[in-house]
Amino acid sequence: MFISFVRTIILYFTIILAVRVMGKRQINQLQTSELVVTLLISDLAAIPMQDSGQPLFSGLIPILVLIALEVLVSVFMLKSSRFHRLVCGKPVVI
Repeated sequence: MFISFVRTIILYFTIILAVRVMGKRQINQLQTSELVVTLLISDLAAIPMQDSGQPLFSGLIPILVLIALEVLVSVFMLKSSRFHRLVCGKPVVI
């Protein structure tokens, strides 16, 4: 039980760090790709949190890779408006 407690704390702080690195504070500020990454991170964290037989790094490494990819995509979107349109789409007035 203590091991599950410690694993949960480690994954909690990893997820908080991931959200802070992405730079968003509210759900309405998330772009579509960031929302998908957030959902993937939560799903990846749930597996090692529930199953103590699963290595903790099997959840941490994919989370860190997703964070790095999201930051990289954000930088590319700032540099290229064409890439930004490709990832986010074009808004349509209804």
